[in-house]
Amino acid sequence: MTLADWANLSQIVGSIAVIGSLIFVGIQVRQNTKATKATALQMNADYWLGYFSMLADSRLGKVYAKGSQGREQLDGEEFRQFFILCRVAFMGCEKQHQQYLAGLLSEDAYKGYEATIREQIAAYPGVRAMWELVKHTYGHDFVDFLDKQIVGYDLHSRGSIRGKWHELALAANSQTSST
Repeated sequence: MTLADWANLSQIVGSIAVIGSLIFVGIQVRQNTKATKATALQMNADYWLGYFSMLADSRLGKVYAKGSQGREQLDGEEFRQFFILCRVAFMGCEKQHQQYLAGLLSEDAYKGYEATIREQIAAYPGVRAMWELVKHTYGHDFVDFLDKQIVGYDLHSRGSIRGKWHELALAANSQTSST
């Protein structure tokens, strides 16, 4: 073999190594993307678990229930707590919305998130009123998103979720007892 043949062979081997490296990098990027998406989903689950656990505390839960209904006057301390609880919820919602826009949340996860926002957060008059007070402090994309979740969707009436749950539980009990 001549020196030119060795040079050509080394170029072929080098090209194969570059192609192999690109394939390896592509696989690593794909795995990293999956891991990043899984981490974002887990962070959101942890966030909402912490938030709803906080609301499960009877004192904060009562303040949130009273404030979200917007029917009774909140004293100074109750208003401060309700304000912070709403801000925490809005910040979590905004973070999740931004993660979706960045491609870190699946369409399926996002649809569930939208329904939760619409039905369990933005459906209350006191929360809607708080949103009007603070929405100027959030990004335009998120403001547009949350405003769309509010417009055209009914407010919850007092006890509507609890009443619906009770109806469903009674129906399930009657199905169980008839079998």
